[in-house]
Amino acid sequence: MGAPEGEGAMKRNPHPDLELARRAAEGENAAWREIYDSTREKLFALVVYHVGDREEALDVLQETYASAVRGIRGYRGDGSLESWLCGIALRRARDWRRRAARLFRRTVPLEEKVEAVAANPGPGPDEGVLLRRAIELLPERQRRAFLLHEWMGYPFDEVARILGVAESTARVHSHRAKESLRKILRPDPTAWESPGVQEQRP
Repeated sequence: MGAPEGEGAMKRNPHPDLELARRAAEGENAAWREIYDSTREKLFALVVYHVGDREEALDVLQETYASAVRGIRGYRGDGSLESWLCGIALRRARDWRRRAARLFRRTVPLEEKVEAVAANPGPGPDEGVLLRRAIELLPERQRRAFLLHEWMGYPFDEVARILGVAESTARVHSHRAKESLRKILRPDPTAWESPGVQEQRP
């Protein structure tokens, strides 16, 4: 699903990755290896942020590439292959979270979770651990927009394309995520700032 017509919906030339995608669609192993090698690290880190478990994230990542193999002909070069794969990865991560929610009903109120995160940053005390826990508390739409823009560095028009929303909506979700993280991470609200997010790898 692409970004709606209106803001930022200008026609663009196809992304250079389109040629690589065409080679992959024709079954060229070298093309798939190039796609995998250039995207795996960022995609894995993104998925870890969404599922909270590295082993499960590996499964979700495998599902992502399997979906990409099946759907590569649907890539039209509207953005990079990496951003196209991000959209698939986020959908697979969302499916995983839904399955997990059905298996493990969460009964602890959000307020208690926030207090637990702030009071117990984990062994070490490590800023990265606290930040990752705080990000896990964000509503899904806010977490996606925040990570895509602040951590992966995509401009908001690309974030909007990945999420299938208007650019203004992507901006609102990211802004609200920052406001939520400020509250969760008090008394040190600087922990969520962009450079810190970009440096923390799951």
